[in-house]
Amino acid sequence: MNHSSWSAAEVRHLEQQLHKARDSRAYRRTLAVLEYARGRPVLAIAASLGVSRQSIYNWISACRSGDKPARLTDAARSGRPRRWTAEHQALLRHLVEVAPERFGYLAVSWTVSLLQEQIAKVTGSSVSDDTVRRALHQEQYVWKRPRYILEPDPDREKKSNIRRIVRGLPRKSPETALLVEDETDLLLFPPLRSAWSKVGQTTEVRLSGWNARKVVFGAMDLRTGERLFHLRDRQRSEDFRPLLNLIRKQYGSRPVALLLDEDSSHIAKASLALANKLNIQLLWLPKRAPELNPMESLWRHSKDVVCANRQYTTIDHEARSFVRYLKSQTNEEALQLSGVRSPDFWLNDQLSKDFCGLA
Repeated sequence: MNHSSWSAAEVRHLEQQLHKARDSRAYRRTLAVLEYARGRPVLAIAASLGVSRQSIYNWISACRSGDKPARLTDAARSGRPRRWTAEHQALLRHLVEVAPERFGYLAVSWTVSLLQEQIAKVTGSSVSDDTVRRALHQEQYVWKRPRYILEPDPDREKKSNIRRIVRGLPRKSPETALLVEDETDLLLFPPLRSAWSKVGQTTEVRLSGWNARKVVFGAMDLRTGERLFHLRDRQRSEDFRPLLNLIRKQYGSRPVALLLDEDSSHIAKASLALANKLNIQLLWLPKRAPELNPMESLWRHSKDVVCANRQYTTIDHEARSFVRYLKSQTNEEALQLSGVRSPDFWLNDQLSKDFCGLA
């Protein structure tokens, strides 16, 4: 290999390559080959660059192996595998959307150190704080001061919903039947209540070993105390709709308004369509306010009497006994037990004005 074998085009290519080099190693190798192509001795090039003559010859050989001088860069190396994966990114995306209090941290917002700790708990691998910061920036998060907001007042929201219900009541209409509806689960495993036990001992309630479930749908007339009950295996729209038919059959052509919660079986399209067809006006109780439904008190009292600390042979036997006890109460007893006759009942004032003799 001699200096004269290098064409002017090859020299220009090497000069351009040297100008574009961003890696120090590639720059030094390209410079060595360019100096050789310009006629400088290999010994002098090696001495000036601090490498052996064999390295110079290797670079020249590699450069002349193709049609054009090579870039003389190192091949890409795999390096250390990345610890931060797509699963880590997905976990981070989920964490920042949830308050750290959900995971037991006494903090109202996430810090990098808390995120590192939680990611290590979930994945079993630790990541650096710089990695977490880069991932947060990738998700369009920045570090800035939060601001205070006032939590909504649940009592205020509840009162607002009560006013909405009252506004929806039929006005000055003693012909309208106002009912309240609810359902309760009966399980073969009995609810446990307090019982007399010897000091140092606990009373045992024997179980059958196999649990079962029945759902009792019920509706009560808030003026008369009349009640309707319906037993089903599940609590779905198709289980709720037969109760609407029972109500319409009981009240004939009279207008009916029904207070109930927004359970999925109640707000299903088929349930709403049937209520509209039967001319039953549905009035929705506020969410998370079971104390406003008098049926809850009726269920609780009846379970204490019929179901508590008692193991029935079958769930059907228990359900029949439960409904039989509910029907055995007089209308006035039902209104008393459910709290409708209480002076603090939330509908007393309005109902006494709009429904003759209701309260």
